Amino acid sequence: MIDFAAVEAAFAAHAEADPTYSAQLAVHIGAERVVDLATGALQADSLLPVYSSSKGATATVVALLVERGQLDLDAPVASYWPEFGQQGKAAIPVRQLLSHQAGLPGVDGGFTWEELLDHDPLATRLAAQHPFWRPGAGFMYHAVTIGTLADELVRRIDGRPVAQVLREDVTAGRGIDLWIGTPASEDGRVVEALPPTMEELTAGPLPPMGGDPLAGLSLPAGDPLAMFSLVNEEHFRRVGPPAAGMLASARGLAALYAATCHELQGQPRLLSDDTISQMSQIQVAGVELGSGLDARFGVIYMVPCPPRWAFGGVGTFGHDGAGGSLAFHDPNCDVSFGYTVQRLPLPGGMDARAVELARLVREALRAG
Repeated sequence: MIDFAAVEAAFAAHAEADPTYSAQLAVHIGAERVVDLATGALQADSLLPVYSSSKGATATVVALLVERGQLDLDAPVASYWPEFGQQGKAAIPVRQLLSHQAGLPGVDGGFTWEELLDHDPLATRLAAQHPFWRPGAGFMYHAVTIGTLADELVRRIDGRPVAQVLREDVTAGRGIDLWIGTPASEDGRVVEALPPTMEELTAGPLPPMGGDPLAGLSLPAGDPLAMFSLVNEEHFRRVGPPAAGMLASARGLAALYAATCHELQGQPRLLSDDTISQMSQIQVAGVELGSGLDARFGVIYMVPCPPRWAFGGVGTFGHDGAGGSLAFHDPNCDVSFGYTVQRLPLPGGMDARAVELARLVREALRAG
């Protein structure tokens, strides 16, 4: 019997050290949930905006199309989405587009939240956009446009948006508690994400941007703070942009990754080992344009990039969220991990406390 007492003690210690700490932690070993914790304002079944951890669910939908033979990662994007071939983009393959390399983190003149939420206007502008760098010459995190790009691909191939495929083909019947496009029926379980205060923003450590003009391309109007309030708005929740609009519990995040490679509630595993390998293989690594920080990406999924993203071993795939959430599968120990936190930890992105908890899970497995 594996003893997770150290994990539970660390989670409790985080709550004791910070009276504002509200978080959830869920861990699967194989198909079995072995850790299920919540503290503060969150119950174990509370739903919380998880920002870019949404991309892990969107990546899983894309992977499902690869699994079914509907999508070839080496095929040109334009073979599925003809309009995308404008402005010298005809040869860009799917894997390059979906690993932040295609030079489309934004569009000329910027875009609005309304265009993002409506989908079609932004998808049309991205198809007509000349890339901001030669595709493959560099990479930069496409914070919200990667969701639009993936969603349009899925719509062209399957006929349904990412949110519908996720609901009907992934979460239904498997007890996976996450939503892109959260229905009103779930509102009673929703807990608002808490943005940092202005005092925290002015005093806290922020990532160096080095004045790179590319840095402002990836969010509407170049405003990184608007997302913190928008994620709590009803319309944003109902639409659920695939890059950053998902609501989930830690249980749901962990179950999503467990379902990629294990049967859950009598439903077959979602992905074969071959598909997982294709999606989780490092597509790009190095210094990211815009931020100047080290990063590594698979196909949409993040992969570990120590010391910045030290959340698992070789072959691990997942995603974090600006609000501090973290979710992944580590095949080396068959761990599927889900963590949410209500108050955004500066400077944003995966909470260091989540990384510590993941390390303690691995240590418990080695000891057991």
